[in-house]
Amino acid sequence: MPAQSHSSRSKSSDRSHEANISRSLVLVSSAVRLRISLGLRERGHDLTVAVTHIVTNLPPEGLRMSALAERAGLSLQRAGQLVAQLEADRYVQRVADIDDGRARRVVYTRRGERLLRDIDVMLEETNDLLAQVVGESRFEKLIEDLDKLDRALNSSLAGVRVVVD
Repeated sequence: MPAQSHSSRSKSSDRSHEANISRSLVLVSSAVRLRISLGLRERGHDLTVAVTHIVTNLPPEGLRMSALAERAGLSLQRAGQLVAQLEADRYVQRVADIDDGRARRVVYTRRGERLLRDIDVMLEETNDLLAQVVGESRFEKLIEDLDKLDRALNSSLAGVRVVVD
């Protein structure tokens, strides 16, 4: 069997590297989510993965249900189910929208505001740990690069994203 040329070995290892970026991103993301989830549980918040998707898409000032569902990439029905779960756990409530009395707005309760503060603490601790591992300047550059990749990939997927039921 003939020896593999340097260029074909290089292409093969390049492809291997490209294929592993997805795996690496998933592994790091999973580890970060687990770390934050455990930290939140220690602070008295026992949230399911599904409802955390609502929390990460609901800004501190709140949103109308339709806007929240769209932002989270969920059907209005599924977003309503998850908001109902967060309401039952006293993290959010639905209130009349000041701009349109017929519309309802999802806003955080005091307990929900405490959750946001605890999430901020966990994110800061996690970011500090990651920056220690790779160095502050490399970590900042990594965040910039990931933001660029996110914008590039998401702009190329405009209109293609699937709504989750």
